[in-house]
Amino acid sequence: MIVGVLSSLKQNRLLVAATGLHSLVGSWVAMATPGPLLALDDVAYFAMARTLAGQGAAPIVEQPPYGVLYPLVLAPGWALGLNESAMLVWARLLNGLFGAALVPVLYFVVRRLSGADSRWSLVAAVIGSSLPAHMTTASIAWTERLLALLVALSVLLLCRFVERRTLGRALAVVTVAVSLYATHPRLGAYALLVVLALPGIGRLDRLFRRKRSGSDGAQALPTHDIGSAELGERAAFVVVAFGLVGLGVVEGVRRLVATSTFGGSGTYDVATLAQRRGLEELLEMFLRGSGTIAYLVLASAGLAVVGVVVLMRSRPVGPWVVLASLGILVVAGWFLTGAARADGYLHGRYIEVLAPTLVALGVGGLARRCNVWAGLAAGLAIVVAGCWAAWAGSGNNWLSTRSPIMMLGVEAGGAPFGSDVFEPGAATLVALVVAAILFYGLRRLAAWLCLTMAVVVLGVGTASNLETLDQLFATATINTVRHALADVEITTIAIDAQGLPRNLGGAVAWEVGFDRTLVTIPERQVGAEVSHLLLRIDAPPPPQAELVSQVGEAELWALTR
Repeated sequence: MIVGVLSSLKQNRLLVAATGLHSLVGSWVAMATPGPLLALDDVAYFAMARTLAGQGAAPIVEQPPYGVLYPLVLAPGWALGLNESAMLVWARLLNGLFGAALVPVLYFVVRRLSGADSRWSLVAAVIGSSLPAHMTTASIAWTERLLALLVALSVLLLCRFVERRTLGRALAVVTVAVSLYATHPRLGAYALLVVLALPGIGRLDRLFRRKRSGSDGAQALPTHDIGSAELGERAAFVVVAFGLVGLGVVEGVRRLVATSTFGGSGTYDVATLAQRRGLEELLEMFLRGSGTIAYLVLASAGLAVVGVVVLMRSRPVGPWVVLASLGILVVAGWFLTGAARADGYLHGRYIEVLAPTLVALGVGGLARRCNVWAGLAAGLAIVVAGCWAAWAGSGNNWLSTRSPIMMLGVEAGGAPFGSDVFEPGAATLVALVVAAILFYGLRRLAAWLCLTMAVVVLGVGTASNLETLDQLFATATINTVRHALADVEITTIAIDAQGLPRNLGGAVAWEVGFDRTLVTIPERQVGAEVSHLLLRIDAPPPPQAELVSQVGEAELWALTR
């Protein structure tokens, strides 16, 4: 017993050390790139945070729907008086902490669902939380880091609920599900299915417990009496109702904050998008959704496939998680339909929030039962995904410029070191090589040697992402604006947003400062304190104005009094 306690303490120390080291490395990677990179998303989240901090509406036109939880986390920075540059540092530090918090959550998820021992569970958690895009997107002020953490936490809390179905644990599951929707509306389907899973889990649990005596040992959940405390029908109804009401309240708060910040609740809503979807577009929706799956298979070197298998064998939690994950795929296929973009048929942003959990479970599953058949299955999945990626879609769009931030790693995405061009054959080859390396390590090497080898592979992918992000920033809107305004002394600028791209207006507001930026009405009624005016190129300038420079698709005019 004493030996077991000492071993547990030693392992917890390793877990704490791994979490702390991940926080340091993750924060360093987040600070290693210029920014903000995405004027639309970054600046919008900062603007909502500014509103929540009580500093008024932002000088930005209406934006797409964004969640309120991430801006709420950013808001204390504005309340403490940080300026725009310091707020970017604050967001990146928070993203580093979210990424580090994923390590212990994944550790306990892998231990419960894969049956791997403590050493391999820690290795799996570190690998799952260190995927190249998960590391490099920490430099961007958006929700991907927080969403990945909440997805993993929802799986862990579902496991704990199954172990002992109490009202408190059920409410914890629902709270995290509502938090997912509060972080980003596209996780609404996932959150809803997690809420509805709670009553169904009890019924499935009783069904599978009756069959456990004849199982082949594949059951990965703890062997003690699962569900020793029953959640009554009335309590289950209360929990589900709490979840549904919570989702509704979150949507109401989101609309209120968006209207207060941008003057509108969103540039599109579900009803508007639904009018553009019909039965004739089902094929394209299927192509988009299946392309998302193909992307995940390639970018994870097949580990996500093994992770799904582990989930399906981990009854009754796993099948519900897989079902909820399908909600993300449906949203991806439905939303991306009609979008003209190079990565439209192999899109990764929506599915990336599942990747850390699936990859960690894949590593844990292979560490416990790594055989030739598992390796062949992963390799076959990679080949099929590569063939599908090469075939799907309209025309040869694979050589078009693609954003590396939509990939789990440029190395695994087939566009190494600074290249923003994607090619399915290269992606398949790279994924097969990475899968072979990791498969060999899991079969032949000790846990720490395998982790060392995996860190080298992940480090190469992260370095490649950093190189590509630097090149991407060179042509980013925010960088164009920064150079155009570098030598201009601006007291207050008014932006005539009519006809200007939202990205451009947001980037100018960020560079000049929210407190020194105004969005004018179409008649361009500006006050005497305004020193400069930003107009689209074909717009007539006001009298007594001097052209200063061209800023992207607009012209900057100095007003003389």
